[in-house]
Amino acid sequence: MADWERGSNMPAIQGLSKTAANYRRADNAKFSCRECKFMFPRLAIGGCRYVRGVIHAEDVCDEFETHRPRTDASG
Repeated sequence: MADWERGSNMPAIQGLSKTAANYRRADNAKFSCRECKFMFPRLAIGGCRYVRGVIHAEDVCDEFETHRPRTDASG
C-alpha cells in the first residue's frame, strides 16, 4: 500500500525520485509497471504519473496500483 493511502498526501505528479519510490525490478510480472495504472504508455519503456525518469515495464515501485480496464459500455 502506498504511503498516501495510509493517510499521507498523494505524491505530486512526477514528484518522486526512483529512490524515494523504491523503484526496482519486479519479482512478479503481475505486479510490474506494465500492469500499473500510473504507467503511460504501457510499452517496454514509458513514463509514470508519480516517478520521474524513464520507466521500464518489467520494474515496479511502492506506488504500484493495478490497472483495471474500463468495463462499462461508455468505453
